[in-house]
Amino acid sequence: MPTRGLTDEQCLATLAAVEEHGSVSGAARALNINRSTFEGRVRTAHTRFGEAEKVEDTDEVTLPEFPDEDISPDEILDHLSRRWEKKQEHQQAKKWFDIKIASDDPFGLVVVGDPHLGTSCNIPLLRRDVEIMATTPGIGCVNIGDTTNNWGGRLIQLYAEEDISRSTERKLAQWFLKEAEIPWLVWLHGNHDTMHSEFSTYLKAINVRQVPMIDWSAQFKLVFPSATVRVDASHNHKGTSIYNPLHGQKRASLWGEDADIFVAGHHHTWALAQEENASGQVVNMARARGYKWHDEFGHRHGFTEEQYGSSIIFVIDPTAAPNCRVKPFGDLKEGAEFLTWKRARVGDQLAPRA
Repeated sequence: MPTRGLTDEQCLATLAAVEEHGSVSGAARALNINRSTFEGRVRTAHTRFGEAEKVEDTDEVTLPEFPDEDISPDEILDHLSRRWEKKQEHQQAKKWFDIKIASDDPFGLVVVGDPHLGTSCNIPLLRRDVEIMATTPGIGCVNIGDTTNNWGGRLIQLYAEEDISRSTERKLAQWFLKEAEIPWLVWLHGNHDTMHSEFSTYLKAINVRQVPMIDWSAQFKLVFPSATVRVDASHNHKGTSIYNPLHGQKRASLWGEDADIFVAGHHHTWALAQEENASGQVVNMARARGYKWHDEFGHRHGFTEEQYGSSIIFVIDPTAAPNCRVKPFGDLKEGAEFLTWKRARVGDQLAPRA
């Protein structure tokens, strides 16, 4: 605490403490005040009341005084406050962020179901779909999560069932993110991505294109010149039902955020639905099956191994009426062909006539 602002009463109390405890160091210890700080107070008191400036100490042994090893509590709180403000700013920026599309041409939003790159992944189907995503004009992609198995924690023993190592998984993940030329818009981290926490950190480190990488769910807007399509993409929405594979998406559409598309993965099932709600909004709901095949856990528990819907493509025509604006497809090849036809049709309409 600064000494120049001491009141007369504080100066007199300082001198009294030295008198009572017999020395400057003794008084400083008794008052739990840093010795150098207390010495400053004593000098200020002597100067103000006209006594000798030299501080005499009658202790036979003087121990060293060390400065505090950390900043003051107020400085710590100021630092933590700035960090909290930055974190708050970051979280707010991730909620309903804009992805701007330059034209009103039909656009294909591909939601890539859980890849599970490795032994259990349907590689032939994945490679077909990667080729479609990489070469079809007008496509943007969302990874719904669980890029690899990435076994960790109590499930680490399941690596014994894999034919690849952890390092090979990372090499495949790097290919999927950086080298496969997939036009990523958003990349989600599912439960498998965070089983071994270093994996999600690794993905962020190699994310040189700065694709938005978000844990579990993302809410964003596709902003076209003439329309905006709101997308609520989640590795999984809350709520399940044996009677409705889209129960979580339906629940989110009723009591969650306002969106035109609600889509998830995680369950290794697929489904599509489109409906008009009470307010007249046309809502699209979907679940992507993913690329994990021959799942021993699924076989053991009697789950059906569905054959279609590994990725879902939403063909969006921003100039169409709301009931025709979004067309979902459970087969990427079929949806990409429809998108290509739609874009060519727009081009023909815009071309000058002879």
